[in-house]
Amino acid sequence: MFFYHHKYFILLFGVILQLFVSLTSATNEEPVIVGVYNAPPTGRIMNYKGSNTLKCNITGTTKPEDYYVQWSRGSTEKLEPKDNDPHFEIKDNDLIIKAINDDILKDMFSCALYSKATKQVVSQANFNLIGKPTVKIVSQGTFIQGHKILLECQAQGYPKPHIEWRYENTTFVNRLGKFHLKDNLEKGLMNYYLQVDEAEMTDRGEYACRAYNDFTNSTEAIMYVRVKDKYAALWPFIGICAEVVVLCAIIFVYERKRNKAELDESDTDQSPEQKNTPDHGKESVRQRK
Repeated sequence: MFFYHHKYFILLFGVILQLFVSLTSATNEEPVIVGVYNAPPTGRIMNYKGSNTLKCNITGTTKPEDYYVQWSRGSTEKLEPKDNDPHFEIKDNDLIIKAINDDILKDMFSCALYSKATKQVVSQANFNLIGKPTVKIVSQGTFIQGHKILLECQAQGYPKPHIEWRYENTTFVNRLGKFHLKDNLEKGLMNYYLQVDEAEMTDRGEYACRAYNDFTNSTEAIMYVRVKDKYAALWPFIGICAEVVVLCAIIFVYERKRNKAELDESDTDQSPEQKNTPDHGKESVRQRK
C-alpha cells in the first residue's frame, strides 16, 4: 500500500517539476531573428537591374530595443556601409544591395542579432543569393545569302544559367541539322553561340535564346533575322550606273540641238545691207569731208 501511494507521489512530483521547467524556460526565452526569403526557401532571388533588399525580422521579445542587428558578408567581413557607398545601404535593420554582380552573389550574407547587455550573438539568419538570369541576343541582324549566320546569347545569372535556342517553333539544346551550337569557354557558358553555315532565304525568321537555372523561371530574348539575296548589293549599283548613262545621253542630245539652233540663227540674222557694210562706211567718210 505504501509503495502504491509512493508511486503516485513520484508521478505527481515529476509533473510539477516539468511544469516548473516549462514556465522557467518560457520566462527566459530569448528572441530570434528570421530572414525573409523569396521562393525557393533556400535562397534569395536577386535582380541584376535595380536594387534588392534583404530583411531580417526580430521575434520573440517585447523589448527589441535591447538588441541590435549586425550584417556580414561572407564569414568575416562585417558590413558598415558609408553614406555614399555605391553597393550597400543599411536602413531599419534591412540590407539594401544597390548593384548586383556575380562577385556579390557568390558570397553568403547573414544578419546576426546581438544582445546589447552581453554583446553576444543571440540568433542568426543566412542568405544564399541567386541571380535571376538575364539574356540578350547580339548580332548584325541582316545576313547575305550564302554567308554565315552567327548569333550570340549574352546570358548572365548565378548559378550559371543553361542556354537553349529556338528557331520559329523548333527548340534545340544540341546541334540540329545545319544549326551549330558553340560554347563560350571564357565565360563558362554552354551553347553560347548559334551558327548557321551558308544562309539561305528560308533561314530568315524568328530566333530566340532562353536562359534558365534550377531555381528561377526562364528568361527569353527574341530577334528576327533577315537574309538578303547575294546580288542585292549589285542591283542598286546597276541602277545608279543606268541613271548616269541616261542623264549623260539627255545632256549630250540637248547640247547638240542647242548648238545647231544657234548656228542656224546666226546665218539667218545676216541681211544684204549688213553684208555691204564696208561700202557704206566709205560713203559716210566722204560726206564728213
